[in-house]
Amino acid sequence: PLPPPQSTKKMQRALVVLAMAASAAAFAPASAPLSLRSSRAAAAVRPASAGLTMKTGDKFEMAPGVGLPLGQSGVMALGFVGWVIPTLLIKSDIPLYKGASLTGAFASSIGGLLQQFPVGPGVSDPFWLLCFIWHSGLFATLIFASVGYNGYAKKTE
Repeated sequence: PLPPPQSTKKMQRALVVLAMAASAAAFAPASAPLSLRSSRAAAAVRPASAGLTMKTGDKFEMAPGVGLPLGQSGVMALGFVGWVIPTLLIKSDIPLYKGASLTGAFASSIGGLLQQFPVGPGVSDPFWLLCFIWHSGLFATLIFASVGYNGYAKKTE
């Protein structure tokens, strides 16, 4: 396929920058500098949803009566490292990985797809299987890390 005209590339870049700015504004705190948050006029249009707000000091509940402290970023970081390091260092003989580690195969698959950027991966591309396996393992590791930490914390109380 022929490369897109220069105006189309500029439009794609503008849309990406706009999407990044919109997502930054959506997650900016109310006291954000440089007016990252949305305008008051846009805030006035939004419907008030009192049932979905969390006040300072409230605890997130995984289930009714089962709280999850929000200060577990250290546990999540260690869980992430606990998944990435072994899957990066341990090589595999699985043909899908082509002799590389799971993280290495996933990263090289991403790199190969970025080289053909405007065209995404096909439905039968091995990227999807690698993506599913890698993220399933990551989320399982994060869940086990959180459960283990919470179980230990309750046991020591």
